[in-house]
Amino acid sequence: MNKPAQKIMAGVAGAVLLASGAGAALAAQQPAAADGGSRPVGATHTVADHDIRAQWLGEESDYVRVADVQGSFTFNQEGVTPNDELFNVFGTAILSMCSKPAPELAAGQDGVATYFVNVGGHVKESFTVDLSELDDEEQEALMGCSCATGSPFGQAAVIGVPLASVVGMADLEDGVNTVTAYGADGYGEPLPLQYALDKNALLVYQVNGEELKASEGSSLQLWMPETVARYFTRNIASIELTREDAVPEVASVDPMYRNKIEIKNSADGCAFEAGDEITFEGVADDCGSPIAAIEFSFDGGRTWTACDTDGATADKWVNWQFTASFEEKGDYEMTVRARTADDVVSPLSASLAFAVR
Repeated sequence: MNKPAQKIMAGVAGAVLLASGAGAALAAQQPAAADGGSRPVGATHTVADHDIRAQWLGEESDYVRVADVQGSFTFNQEGVTPNDELFNVFGTAILSMCSKPAPELAAGQDGVATYFVNVGGHVKESFTVDLSELDDEEQEALMGCSCATGSPFGQAAVIGVPLASVVGMADLEDGVNTVTAYGADGYGEPLPLQYALDKNALLVYQVNGEELKASEGSSLQLWMPETVARYFTRNIASIELTREDAVPEVASVDPMYRNKIEIKNSADGCAFEAGDEITFEGVADDCGSPIAAIEFSFDGGRTWTACDTDGATADKWVNWQFTASFEEKGDYEMTVRARTADDVVSPLSASLAFAVR
């Protein structure tokens, strides 16, 4: 008789970055095939003249090692990060969405919901627009948000008006190539205008069903898929459309923090018996390139079980689950990494220790 599957308990570490409902509505299970220990192309990265190998180095540990572990794998791209957790993620430094306190995302937020924004720069006539009057152009999107450095990232269901709708109202001078959204505090990051339009940037006023409020400026936020959160300007007061000698470059994720992978589980307090089916779960995100596979190792990185995430898109995170069983009693360690569509492997893997008694 097969023993019931047991899910490792969700832990505090990592769980703050995950959707509370991330495990719901999973896709149909598919078999997970081992890759026979081969290293994918891109497993070595050069960062600041240092070679970084995306391979687990715990060769001297006392863990039970099992090669080419087989199991069942599922994934989806659903779920949102609750607003109070977005506040925790985005409230730790000094600039933009991913690096300053975000009271408009906190429970019991103060202020008012205002959608006025001034539009100027190299336009033939400056103007002010109230986005509440453009509700017929309103759009909703499920979108990931990721910092350029560090591990935090989140996902939210946002509602707003496309930046393109506001740009379309402006009578632009010749050669306008840059857009900058400025917050009430003067913060703004220039972007290539065509990039922002191609990404369908949204001027957002609702996050996860909650209307945003602000004590100064408007409560609008700029959100863009596949773009690091430094551009997610908050409390937008004005939008400048300008003609620059050089189109600004778009910052991307630091190579050290590509393919961010998180484990949702904690094995603390869990007791597994030999033969139990154990389910591991977590999320992965690359902010620009689709996740092509999630890879698991139970022998210190000597072999990896590659599980394809066919159809995954780059604008949202990947929620993954992997279920396997172990017959030998002892201490184990699961290591997980992600691989992107352009064949780059996570420079930083994640691991979880557990015991079978």
